[in-house]
Amino acid sequence: MDKVKVFTVLLVAISLFTVSCASTKLTGQNRPNIVLMIADDLGYSDIGCYGGKIDTPNIDLLASEGVRFTSFYAGSAVCSPSRAALLTGRNHNRSGVYDWVPADGPMHMPESEITLAEVLRDAGYATCHIGKWHLSRWSQELMSGPTPGEQGFDDWFACDNNALPSHLNPVNFMRNGKACGPLKGYSCQILADDAIDWLKNRRDRNKPFYLNLWFNEPHKKLASPPELVAKYEARGLNHKEAVYYANIENLDLAAGRFLEALEKAGLAENTLILFSSDNGPWHPGSTGPLRGRKSLLYEGGIRVPGIIRWPEQIKAGNACDAPAGFVDILPTAATLAGAKLPADRTIDGSDIRPLLEGKGFEREKPLFWFLYRSSPICVVRQGDYLLAADPVMRHWSKWHPFDQQDFDYLRNVQMQRFELYNLCTDIGQQKDISEDNPEKLNELKKIMLDIQADIIAEGPDWQNLPAGKGGTMKLTGK
Repeated sequence: MDKVKVFTVLLVAISLFTVSCASTKLTGQNRPNIVLMIADDLGYSDIGCYGGKIDTPNIDLLASEGVRFTSFYAGSAVCSPSRAALLTGRNHNRSGVYDWVPADGPMHMPESEITLAEVLRDAGYATCHIGKWHLSRWSQELMSGPTPGEQGFDDWFACDNNALPSHLNPVNFMRNGKACGPLKGYSCQILADDAIDWLKNRRDRNKPFYLNLWFNEPHKKLASPPELVAKYEARGLNHKEAVYYANIENLDLAAGRFLEALEKAGLAENTLILFSSDNGPWHPGSTGPLRGRKSLLYEGGIRVPGIIRWPEQIKAGNACDAPAGFVDILPTAATLAGAKLPADRTIDGSDIRPLLEGKGFEREKPLFWFLYRSSPICVVRQGDYLLAADPVMRHWSKWHPFDQQDFDYLRNVQMQRFELYNLCTDIGQQKDISEDNPEKLNELKKIMLDIQADIIAEGPDWQNLPAGKGGTMKLTGK
């Protein structure tokens, strides 16, 4: 073979190799299905693969088949703000979801926000929301704020906040704007049934899909199968603890049924699944080595389990220590789906595909939290370092109506008592190192104050805004 032919063969071989390597990269060409499985108040160390003592074999298997993040963060330390950040890729204060959405106030996620469902639907995805919503509120007769259907979901089955009267036999679910009435069974299993039915019978099979499966467990008021409660009582737990453990195992069983249905449908390989929790736990002892709990912006309130599996593209069995979180899901999913990000607003999250590929990653913006009724009130994480701050004057609104006084406070709050931690060496946030690191303190202080001023300036004043389109609607029966 002459030199020209040899050179041509080599070029072809190199080209084929390049194409082969490129096909393993996470690009929009693969168009994965996307499922966000979110627990409610699940602690960082509640499940087995994070060192927990509760039997969670299905979630543990999910972690072994994908990437397990050890520094994964919810969007906030309480429910509604965290969910708003997940759906928009933006700090929740920008959309005016300043705290959890109360039943008797105007606060909700505005219809003007562009959600992940809208981004993916515009890119040709079928979209469905199943489970807890808590970004608007409704009673038996009225709804306040946009429904999931008005924020990008073709099909939805949801309760506005918690399953009532408990996880057993809930009465407050709706389907596409119609009240469902009393339902039989445990909430997590009811949601799994509906998700499986949607996969089999209701989705558009000609499209890739995006599905929210947002569980109510283990938020209070708990209800757990008696046989699972008895199992943990037999291990020496008191009844209250046994109910909590059984509640999470029941969630795991429901997740397992859905994952099995996904496998049987031949959809598992090209489906990206995120499993996480909306915030830290209320349950004592569920944060492991972390300081704080639900409603507090210490690590125990915001660091949560974070598992991402996509068998077709992500190598199994990886652990990732790099900080990532809810705000990163929209920009990452949009890129994978070949969808366009909103160009007319600030996106606070980053595309974390390099972390899914096991590569290095430089975050464009640090992770940031501001929750006006929390202590600390403001937190920023950059690399291994986390800066926390408290206000000069604290303001508590016990019943949380979010009135004008609340808004004026968060708009004008001033920071003090800055605490600096190295989370690489002090995950429990026991040693404030601000005095020994004045340069890092001042660097992060400036970043924190600049971001805080930016997000608060964007947030709406609910007392001086109309409810807007989708603000109130009458509900119909079954």
